[in-house]
Amino acid sequence: MLYKKIMGDLKSRIDSDEFNIGDTLPTEQVLTGHYDVSRITVRKAIEELVKLGLVEKRQGSGSTVVGKTMSGSLSSLKSTFEHMVNTGINLEYRLVEFKLVDPDDEVATALAIETNDKVYFIRRFKMINGVPTMYEDSYMPVKLFPQMNIMSLEGSKYQYLEQELGFEIDGAEQDFEAIIPDAHVCKVLDIVPGTPLVRLLSIGKLGNGRIFEYTKTTFKPNTYSFRHYLKRH
Repeated sequence: MLYKKIMGDLKSRIDSDEFNIGDTLPTEQVLTGHYDVSRITVRKAIEELVKLGLVEKRQGSGSTVVGKTMSGSLSSLKSTFEHMVNTGINLEYRLVEFKLVDPDDEVATALAIETNDKVYFIRRFKMINGVPTMYEDSYMPVKLFPQMNIMSLEGSKYQYLEQELGFEIDGAEQDFEAIIPDAHVCKVLDIVPGTPLVRLLSIGKLGNGRIFEYTKTTFKPNTYSFRHYLKRH
């Protein structure tokens, strides 16, 4: 649809250096002329940017840029919090489930434990500028963290492990898969059922080689991207 193409172009311009957070987008009249479309089409495009948490419509002030698409690097491991430091973007963690469970074969294999070893199951949503953007399910071995502080999981998990518990995180093995989300994920991320999504599978390792987490993160479309620079030689 035409309005989605315009939304995509405006999103690219917002993510570039053309606009900074706090800047006001050109008026509907200017955008109508620039893209040679109707005002209704421009409004629909801006409404899509509002849904992504990139733009906020303020009465009397037009459409203000309030966020940019998050971009992660595939060459270094950083938490969401670290990616967003000094960006002006508001990040919230919503811890919605925390319990002890018996791992299934997939989780036990990923964590290199037995199926009778208890794990913490942690479900969190990450909100960027008030918009649910990431749906995260994590599994962590109880033996490694006998006294997990639930409240600390409402912030950066890596910060909690390194600064509060004193663990050294070495890195993570990561892979991507395409999924068709279930009804619950669709509701949380406010997407149309049947929409293909990207899910990141991450197996985190400590400096001593121990595996400390297996996390599945599902991303809301158009809110997060990964970039990697490949050298020829």
